Amino acid sequence: MPSRTSKAVRVAVLADSDTRWKWGALTARRIAPDDRDIELSGFLLRGRATPTARQLEEVGAEADALREMTGTEFLDVLRAESYDVVVLALVGGAVQAMLHGISALDLPDRPALVTGYVGVVYEKLSDGLLLRHGADIVLANSRHDAQRFRAVYEGVGASSDSVTEAALPFLGGARYASEEGRDTVVFAAQPSVPLTRADRMYLLRRLVEHARLHPRREVLLKLRSRVGEQTTHVEEYPYQRLAEKLPGGLPPNFRLVYGNMGEVLDGTDLLVTVSSTAALESLHRRIPTAVL
Repeated sequence: MPSRTSKAVRVAVLADSDTRWKWGALTARRIAPDDRDIELSGFLLRGRATPTARQLEEVGAEADALREMTGTEFLDVLRAESYDVVVLALVGGAVQAMLHGISALDLPDRPALVTGYVGVVYEKLSDGLLLRHGADIVLANSRHDAQRFRAVYEGVGASSDSVTEAALPFLGGARYASEEGRDTVVFAAQPSVPLTRADRMYLLRRLVEHARLHPRREVLLKLRSRVGEQTTHVEEYPYQRLAEKLPGGLPPNFRLVYGNMGEVLDGTDLLVTVSSTAALESLHRRIPTAVL
């Protein structure tokens, strides 16, 4: 067994958005044995959804070093520097590009390659998995997902040995306990679900009407990003802009909030969402949760 003075495990995380950086960095922190330290180098893939400093601070996942670069520059880093593990926290097409690029480097001591999904996998299952095939480890967030992933790989005659079951790394926090005098409903928004302006305006109106009907209840709309910032999915109609157009303005017990989701959940009595992974965090903590 390695001693306490063993060399640190060197891990590189390449991420293309704020949520994937959070998943990748927290996944990396879980990789090393208990008696080994981790030296975590973060790399942000330059593109449409490259997170801002504010988004990174909100996510709260830290690295020993963090740089922004292109995919080609990342391959140059791997050619010049030695890592034990590389976590590819990217969309499927970018994962495939990196897998091919790293293979072409023909490194004498190639790092282990890890990839997976940030949340619930409900679309493009086969496409996404085949684009990730070739990684040493493809993480599945539940036993159900692991079975589905293996079935896809075996169905096309590919090895399913890489599929590894592991819970999402950001599940945690204190178990729900109500507090006297506190009555807080949080709606966790998604940038692209629902997609249309009409549907998003409908949800916003319902939230505001609920706040007006229950003036002693605090109603919070938890947003992923500020106007102008990008995240994993494109947000065509930001709730901030829609709220400006509501007749009569917003009631005093209704607020738009940002910040770390875990900290928001600390004061939540009911979490409502359409498809946010926040529902998994909420359920994990036994907070009353509703999925529309």
